[in-house]
Amino acid sequence: MRRFIVLVSFLLLLPAMAGGQSLPEPFFPSGAGTVLVYEIRNADGMTQVLKSDSVAVFSGDFMHGQATVISSLFSDDTLYVRNEVPVVFDRGEVIIDMVSLMEKAMQDGMKEAMNETVGGEEDEELKSMKKVLEKMTVKGECRGIPADMEVGMELPDYWIEVKVMFFSPKMEYRDRRVTGRETVTTPAGTFDCFVVEETMTSKAMMSTEKTRQVSWYARGVGLVKQQTWEKKQLTGTTLLTAVR
Repeated sequence: MRRFIVLVSFLLLLPAMAGGQSLPEPFFPSGAGTVLVYEIRNADGMTQVLKSDSVAVFSGDFMHGQATVISSLFSDDTLYVRNEVPVVFDRGEVIIDMVSLMEKAMQDGMKEAMNETVGGEEDEELKSMKKVLEKMTVKGECRGIPADMEVGMELPDYWIEVKVMFFSPKMEYRDRRVTGRETVTTPAGTFDCFVVEETMTSKAMMSTEKTRQVSWYARGVGLVKQQTWEKKQLTGTTLLTAVR
């Protein structure tokens, strides 16, 4: 009887023990209001575009929650791209919902075209475009950066495919692995980062492009630095320059 009571007590304690386990700090700001500013540079190190990522909405928690990031691109102080980027948190993993992002971009494109098209032949053009967009689909399985990242860890592959009539461009992210841990200093400060390498393959019609990305992530921040390589040549760098 005593052993039975001890066993039952242990089983009753399991949920509390599991709930008490602490989740490592994820690779994302801890709440709404944080703004991350980046410089996007070309192969020669010249700044071409400024990027601002503002955490506008944060709900739930890092175990099961979501956020909306307002991502804006500026050139010569002129805003020319602004997107609402949906982010999902799944047991500490920070996942950018690229499927929802691309679906919304298509819907916005259709609305913009409808607003610009007025009367005559353009109406027929709009009807044709609307039919095409209605049949357009986006599918895939997005994966992100887990909170329990360790050097040597292999991360899951993922892919995204858009289908438009007979045109089906597809992006694949493969060979994702954590290759190191480094201290990175930028104009925004000094950060303890994990290094993630992955291969991105873009397929469209008869064309296939393959690039390699090396990214540095810091806890409580997210992306600090990213390099894009093509055939062993550096083609661009994204660098965090401010955290507000």
